Amino acid sequence: MHWARTNLSPLAFAAVALLFALPFAALKGEAEEWRVAVTWTGWGLTVGGGAQVHLETLLWDGDRGQYVMQEVPNEAPQIGPEEPIYLPGQPLFMVAALGVLAGVLARILAGVKSRLVVSAVAAFVAAGALALGLRGVLRRFDPPPYDEAMSAVPAVGFWLAVGILALLGVGNAIAAYRLRRRGEALKPELGDELTG
Repeated sequence: MHWARTNLSPLAFAAVALLFALPFAALKGEAEEWRVAVTWTGWGLTVGGGAQVHLETLLWDGDRGQYVMQEVPNEAPQIGPEEPIYLPGQPLFMVAALGVLAGVLARILAGVKSRLVVSAVAAFVAAGALALGLRGVLRRFDPPPYDEAMSAVPAVGFWLAVGILALLGVGNAIAAYRLRRRGEALKPELGDELTG
């Protein structure tokens, strides 16, 4: 039980770091003859990486004898702007990454109470920075830059990361509060034993 209590929080922060490999933001659009999704991973938003473009269009399927939506192969010509799209919020994503790192490294702090407080603060700072950073990214596409059928939305990696960070923040804050209350309850008892 002691191992789980001391290592669960740093492992959850490490899992959040791995979630940065998933898509955090997406620009999606759809029409009768095409579908497109431009996605950015958490790491891409943090270090300024490029987007991944997924394009489907109506193509003839000889086996079915009809037009069906098929993914356009990677050899297709580049669509969209030649320059990478500038996305604001990168400094906030860097703050979030540092918050996650602080949560992982909180394990090396000596005191249990300080470890809990650092983990709670790191989780809340990281979750807030992610939310504000993604807000900046999504506002970059309001109104949509290329087509009215396009919309910018948060992606699954963002929701998972923020959800786990919120749980980590609340859980560590509650644990720190309970530890503090337990310590305050023990002080009067020790004082009575020493004077009596």
